[in-house]
Amino acid sequence: MHGMELGAAGMHNQVWQWGKQGFMRALLSLLHAKGFQIFLTSDHGNIEAKGIGRPLEGSVADLRGERVRIYSNSRLRAQVKKTFPESLEWPSIGLPENYLVLIAPGRTAFVPKGETIVSHGGISVEELLVPFVQISRSER
Repeated sequence: MHGMELGAAGMHNQVWQWGKQGFMRALLSLLHAKGFQIFLTSDHGNIEAKGIGRPLEGSVADLRGERVRIYSNSRLRAQVKKTFPESLEWPSIGLPENYLVLIAPGRTAFVPKGETIVSHGGISVEELLVPFVQISRSER
């Protein structure tokens, strides 16, 4: 999904193309034949997001993600928030004191205005849930 330029539709098409190649089916069949129990997971989900503009804070952001910016100074974070008033200043609960987070709102990202991306790192349910699937063979 990193670098996906056609949004969610492009990502879904790539997964479909990958599935057509048969590698995964062959791997699952081999693992079942060898007696393995199979579980499939990922590290997190992702969403399609629209660009609201890229903050021009230069190197003052400690981390410049597409859905989140992290600052070590509250004045710097507040300055960027003025440009992006809908963004969320996340409280530092459970984080280091100098880890000040600014989150792109809703299904948006800090990328050029109008650009569509597939990304993660925000607080949507899709980005927080970790899929965990057991795959078993059914006898016909």
